[in-house]
Amino acid sequence: MTPTERIGDRRAELYVRETLPAPAARQRARLRDRLRAFEAEGRVDGFDVFDCPKRIRCENPADVDARDRYLAFTRWARERGLSLAPPFQTRECYAMDTGEKSEWLVFPAISLAVYDDGDLVAVYPHADGETYRSVADGLSALAGADDDDSAEDTEPAPITTAD
Repeated sequence: MTPTERIGDRRAELYVRETLPAPAARQRARLRDRLRAFEAEGRVDGFDVFDCPKRIRCENPADVDARDRYLAFTRWARERGLSLAPPFQTRECYAMDTGEKSEWLVFPAISLAVYDDGDLVAVYPHADGETYRSVADGLSALAGADDDDSAEDTEPAPITTAD
């Protein structure tokens, strides 16, 4: 199946950290515009842009939705022999409210998830061994061809529904 073929409703979800410096905020606007163009072209049936926390506690997270999303992403990666690290990672961080160090899950500044007929079929960024696939690669895969807007020199990973 080619990157543009699909069996059902294709949706994209763009997750962006709640607080970003100006250059990254401009990047978010560009990504939103590209997804809007993909929707107009019929490459996706719809998309959403969500705020994402910078980090959440591993133990008793306040943002359960972010934790559940991370668990779904890691399950997707594990089933395919891929890795979400280092963009998604756990590290010991200082907690301002308790004054103690604890394990936190840190999210990338920008991530992209693609769903086909309700099933998670792609997460960006991710790594396949030494090959890194960025959000730009994910957008190139949605476009169905190499994209001049992509800063990556790698071939985009195809988005397919086959396991």
